[in-house]
Amino acid sequence: MRKIEITTMADLPVKIESVRVSLERIYGAKINVEFSVLPVRSLCPTEEFLEKDKLALILMKILNEGYRVPIITVRKGGNYYILDGHHRSYILLKMMEEKTASYILRFPEEVSYRAPPKRPLEDLPILDVASIDDSILKAWSQIITLLKYYETIYGVPFYLKIEDAPLSSIVPTQPQVGGKQVSSINEILVPIVCVKHYGKYYILDGHARALRAKQMGLNSIRSVVLTPMMNVEYGIIKTVDAMGLRSLDDISIIE
Repeated sequence: MRKIEITTMADLPVKIESVRVSLERIYGAKINVEFSVLPVRSLCPTEEFLEKDKLALILMKILNEGYRVPIITVRKGGNYYILDGHHRSYILLKMMEEKTASYILRFPEEVSYRAPPKRPLEDLPILDVASIDDSILKAWSQIITLLKYYETIYGVPFYLKIEDAPLSSIVPTQPQVGGKQVSSINEILVPIVCVKHYGKYYILDGHARALRAKQMGLNSIRSVVLTPMMNVEYGIIKTVDAMGLRSLDDISIIE
């Protein structure tokens, strides 16, 4: 398993200084650093792609540990280009966060940062750069996979809402789950993934976790709800209706 490097609060000062010194050498100019809070949608990428396993790790850390590390940007005109924090910024954008903390590198007026062509952060491709061996991280990466899959099939941006879904409002989308898959879960460490329609949560990933939550006597389970920018008609709902699935009680546990 590859080691995924993410910026921490401890190493952030060193990273800021390293980026500042590098740019000063390249441009031959004194660069100042200031701290501010920026609109997430004002951010422009300087990288060509995002890594799925890194996105999954950052999402997990944000939801489980409250991971919040400022990004590093450089300003050109009214735009802010990300130098460190593409993956953090993407996840915050998809979680519909409006602002993010940033250390901003400012060039003197007579020197201009050579920015790449401006494009939306959401347009960056997400690549599988390595196989994910860790089962927990692999489950988190499924959230990213489903997010991009739904964006592709419906042609609109989707976002991530975090909700505690009542088990009584959860609808399965498959009729069977393996008994060993359910019994092997000692602690629910990964949210289920759903789409929501008229107050019902339709499971896209996490049937075993939802069943295990019910066996544990829980009333609700943490859920990542894929939420489209505009209303769409989910084909999965018609499929579920045709299968006669209404609640978790309709799932057969097979050995």
